[in-house]
Amino acid sequence: MIAGCITIVSCSKRSSGPDEGHGASSLFPLTAGDMWCYQDSVFADTGLEEIDYDTMTVNSQRVQDNFGTTYVGITNPGGWFQGSYIQVDPSNTTVYEVDSPAYSPYTFFQAVPQDGPIGTGADYSNPGCPIQSIQYGYSTPVSVAGYSCLKNAEVVTDCNNVIREEIFSYLSPGVGVVRIEDFVADSTNGNKLYQEYSQTLTNKVLH
Repeated sequence: MIAGCITIVSCSKRSSGPDEGHGASSLFPLTAGDMWCYQDSVFADTGLEEIDYDTMTVNSQRVQDNFGTTYVGITNPGGWFQGSYIQVDPSNTTVYEVDSPAYSPYTFFQAVPQDGPIGTGADYSNPGCPIQSIQYGYSTPVSVAGYSCLKNAEVVTDCNNVIREEIFSYLSPGVGVVRIEDFVADSTNGNKLYQEYSQTLTNKVLH
């Protein structure tokens, strides 16, 4: 898959489209055929276990919610966005995601003018100990894999206020998702967080 990306990118040209999800500054480019290649690293609490590669492509699927908002299909077998549908807000500040046309959208990423919380969520599948999450946005760009990126973080806590998971997302305007890092609590080691997964951009083809 990586070789395919390298071959195509040499003759790819970047062009602007008519609306959000297109153009040189889109948080998440959404032109059909856009493609990103990633290196996926899987960790245990003792260190790196496995390295895999995946390719994410914007496909031709389009679905609408009850409000008429169109979401663009993503093909990403084995990757973070497998089966997802993406929509970029017309203001180009927020990326929404749905895992299926039947589900409600949620904020995957938001660019913010200053550091702070973006929103909250909850999981009541275990009513005796619901899970709470807070998403944060950071305004200062950081360098990741050679790209200038904006950063979001999602912090997930249980009913005892123990952090169970932290997910960091890095997007570069005009490029899309550059890196995702997933940290989880090790229940056998005082719930110390360790990195379980990362996905890092290695190449891209944007139209």
